[in-house]
Amino acid sequence: MNETKTYNRTTLNGAKWQIEVNKYGAALYLHNYGKDGYHFSGNYFRSLAEANEYLDGIDERTKNPIRWTPCSFIPSDYYGVPGRYYGD
Repeated sequence: MNETKTYNRTTLNGAKWQIEVNKYGAALYLHNYGKDGYHFSGNYFRSLAEANEYLDGIDERTKNPIRWTPCSFIPSDYYGVPGRYYGD
């Protein structure tokens, strides 16, 4: 007998996940916004706890994004020759 339990979870980035757990392990399914239903995300774990740890990692990256600032100054010899710009 193969009993499957389904758990739903939404990560902080707004993605809706479905975790299907059976005696073999836990599979992650991602909600397909273009169509109805979920599709297999390619992630399979040995237990529900491992699947939740993976989703916790996604939440952690969403909480602490990498901050960067754009460069507003381009040096005159950026392309190796003073005064040359892209497309010249």
